[in-house]
Amino acid sequence: MIEHRYQPSVGTSVGTSAETPEHKKKYCIDQNLLRTVARARRSAPPDFSPFSEQRIEYILTTGANWSGPIRDFRLVVDKGDPRNLVSFCGNGVRKIGPTQFEMRKSDFTPEGNLYVLILEPFR
Repeated sequence: MIEHRYQPSVGTSVGTSAETPEHKKKYCIDQNLLRTVARARRSAPPDFSPFSEQRIEYILTTGANWSGPIRDFRLVVDKGDPRNLVSFCGNGVRKIGPTQFEMRKSDFTPEGNLYVLILEPFR
């Protein structure tokens, strides 16, 4: 059994680029998140971004030093605060708490790295 548990380094920006084609693709941003960002921008003062952005990258592919697929893969992403927004690519993701999202896979072979986008509203 191999278990990885750590808090990765986080890239941050004041403001967000969630609406760019690059971000939409990289973080699998859906229309609900885009509508929430647009609504917040409309109600914010001019030239003010209502969110700061946190970006996390976890390399899954080059760390694939196991022999064969991962028998029982479990990923938990914690967005930190219930008011934060989160987006990342994954199938079968389910919410398991006010800030946590889980993805489980059997016989999982990573085909790419994990990219997580967290948008934190300015308070």
